[in-house]
Amino acid sequence: MSSDAIAIQTAGASGRPWVEALHEWVTTVDHKRLGILYILYALAFLLIAGLEAIIIRIQLIRPHNDFVSPQVFNRMFTMHGTTMIFSS
Repeated sequence: MSSDAIAIQTAGASGRPWVEALHEWVTTVDHKRLGILYILYALAFLLIAGLEAIIIRIQLIRPHNDFVSPQVFNRMFTMHGTTMIFSS
């Protein structure tokens, strides 16, 4: 009888939707989870800003490079600065 109860409990625990787990993490007030989220968000913004920096550097490799247009370069430069604010 006790083995049936254990099987039912584990089946109910493993059927938890991932949306509930995600909602639990995003709306948490636990300081340990908030620290983990802060680190993950900072790493994500660091990667995005790194990609923007690579695009900027590719454009600056040689004069008259047509990798991106001047307007896109200006936008990337501004976006890179703004993104780096969120990665620190």
